Amino acid sequence: MISLFFLGLLFMTFLWNTYYARHWNQGLSVSLDFVQNSVYAGGQAEMTEKIENRKKLPLPVLEVAFHIDKRLSFLHCENTTVSDFIYKRDIFALLGRQRVTRKLTLNCPKRGYFRITSSELTTFSMLHRQRYSTSCPADTELYVYAARTDVGNILTTCERLMGNLQCAKRLFEDPFAFSSIREYTTNDPMNTINWKASARTGALMVNTFKSTLTRQVMIYLDIEDSGILKYDWLIEESISVAASLAHKLIGNGIDVGICVNTELDESMMYPEKNALYPSGQFPRVIYTKPACSTKHLTYIEQTLAKCKSDGNIIPFTKFFIPPDNARKGLPAHMESISFMPPADATLIFISKNVTLNQKVIEGLAHREKQIVWVIPYTRGETCDVKTQENIRLIKREVNI
Repeated sequence: MISLFFLGLLFMTFLWNTYYARHWNQGLSVSLDFVQNSVYAGGQAEMTEKIENRKKLPLPVLEVAFHIDKRLSFLHCENTTVSDFIYKRDIFALLGRQRVTRKLTLNCPKRGYFRITSSELTTFSMLHRQRYSTSCPADTELYVYAARTDVGNILTTCERLMGNLQCAKRLFEDPFAFSSIREYTTNDPMNTINWKASARTGALMVNTFKSTLTRQVMIYLDIEDSGILKYDWLIEESISVAASLAHKLIGNGIDVGICVNTELDESMMYPEKNALYPSGQFPRVIYTKPACSTKHLTYIEQTLAKCKSDGNIIPFTKFFIPPDNARKGLPAHMESISFMPPADATLIFISKNVTLNQKVIEGLAHREKQIVWVIPYTRGETCDVKTQENIRLIKREVNI
């Protein structure tokens, strides 16, 4: 009898393990989702981990594992290990037709783009003799935007330059952009008289219109760090300055464009074709024309979050100096290729590489451009730069 009992027990265990191996992952789903799509560097993000067992079969032990970039960190470090990634492994016990949801908090000290593409599910047979695993796809992403920094002195300089530009130019009025009504003067053309307003007031009145000149700023961001010694803190400060300027300027109704001397995937680029460069020879970099909208600001912040100084960097000298075979018939001085800023735009260069970019910036200044050059440098070091009058230098000390 005892032997039959044990044989029956072994047979039932075999049947159970066979059934469990075939059906344990049926109706089982795991979803990982960031609650926010974006946060600023130094903030926190939340992620939900939802496990659902839609069948009657219980799961006494279920391990859910995934990994994420180690630039992030979990607020509570239980069940985590750190190597090339942060590996998170949680253990659940699920009854039939049960759903479990957990919220995880992550610290986001550094700028970047983070994505989770899959998770791994693991369970065990009775007595843990057999291990069963499967992967579950996931698709959730988090943008950690560059940290905000004080750019008040740069904004003040830009406003002065743009004010001088508007005072120095004779502006043309846009006949479709009505502004106000005022009294007639002998210098006003007859076609601007508002006859209804004149009849109502008893004096000749004329329509005035807004100027066609719009305020535009083009930001050129240099993240090249090609020396033996790396200055990551200066690159991060440069990116923070660019992001903060774009946020403030667009918030003030000013069109902002940006150009960064690095490549991203094609979905994040606006390549501009030019006759000077045959197909495939001109630099494919991050470039967008000036615009002013919330969507445009989001694009800029997401793009800057993805920038890497160790990526495919293209020197600024290749942006504005065409190749020798393209110089025929062109002026000998600096000539732009694909990334020429708008005629009335104020240019802001953000670059720590003084030796590499000074000639480029001065070459653009010779085209009667108003340029602001922001130079981040390490506290304790000297930053002695001399350049021409229409280039406004703003030096920023950065702590390591």
